[in-house]
Amino acid sequence: MSRTKRNRTLSVSRKRAPRIASRIVTASTVPEPESPWPAPTRDHTLPHAPPRRSIRMRISENNPWSVTVMSFLFLGGLGVCVLGAVLATSVIVDIVAPGEGPTLSQTLIIASVAVALEVLLGTGVACLCGFMYNYTARHTGGVEVALTDDLNDPTQAGSQGEEAQDPQEALTPD
Repeated sequence: MSRTKRNRTLSVSRKRAPRIASRIVTASTVPEPESPWPAPTRDHTLPHAPPRRSIRMRISENNPWSVTVMSFLFLGGLGVCVLGAVLATSVIVDIVAPGEGPTLSQTLIIASVAVALEVLLGTGVACLCGFMYNYTARHTGGVEVALTDDLNDPTQAGSQGEEAQDPQEALTPD
């Protein structure tokens, strides 16, 4: 059998599945003689609802170095915002009441020291929290997050698809 003939027979023998398209199905306004009721007029979008997709994700460990870098960047940006707010406040105070309170340079030095301490201590605490999360996640299994695109029926992540029970029913003995 030649190659072209074989390809032709395969393409002829293989039937394509019909495509489902959104369309409006209407019935004629004149009822059929044997039916006393007119055919229904409905809008068919899909023959059935799409399946509910859900994703379960377990966060069992983190990278402490990434936690440290992200906390440093976040706290550094927060520190820059604080310095800008202190600068603006100091300028407004100098305009409203000149000579009252500390000078602009003294205010910025004190604010810079406070921001530096905030960034260093906050980064250290975030790094320690990353290590502690890894330690506890080894024993507990981590945190499970359930994501779904069904917004009508929220279920708890720990229910594993079962119906959530009423807390009062769980306390009463059977």
